[in-house]
Amino acid sequence: MRNSGIRSIATVLGTMVAASLMATTAAATTVSGEQFSVAGKQVVVNEEAGTSKMSGGLLGDWKVTSFTETAQQPVFRGKGTESFSGCIDRKLDGSCAGDPSGTLKFKFRYWGKFGKGDALELGTCAHPVTGGSGDFAGTSGFLMMVDTPIRKAPFVETSYEGTITLSGPATSARASAVPAPC
Repeated sequence: MRNSGIRSIATVLGTMVAASLMATTAAATTVSGEQFSVAGKQVVVNEEAGTSKMSGGLLGDWKVTSFTETAQQPVFRGKGTESFSGCIDRKLDGSCAGDPSGTLKFKFRYWGKFGKGDALELGTCAHPVTGGSGDFAGTSGFLMMVDTPIRKAPFVETSYEGTITLSGPATSARASAVPAPC
């Protein structure tokens, strides 16, 4: 049963990543503004309050604003809304100076597989942009996040990757705020 649950999560994750890549490829040919590929880490600040810090391509504060559990078996599922306040760190210099900034709103769907003692085995979520303010007004985009268990506190590492497209006139160059791979 455990292996089939993990295979189910892997199948869902693979399908979501493929769909995300297809959507990103399609969006790349039809963008109306500057498009940024973003990737990085999300670190929990206060789990009870639903707050986290974002680093990498997105720099700032993340907050879960609503959450509804939709299933517990065979895979835990939930959905909700979130907000991000910060910037796209175009130069990956750890500063928002001169970078597009504001607030982004997201909705999300979460899938997780938990083992003994509710230990996370794997979690993933999809986050389409639903709105924004400041430089992010009229923004579109999509983030994927993956929760991976680790052996030290906080026992989970969350990585994200996605595309954010700012509203405005088309630009000839695509920007990237993705850290270089190891």
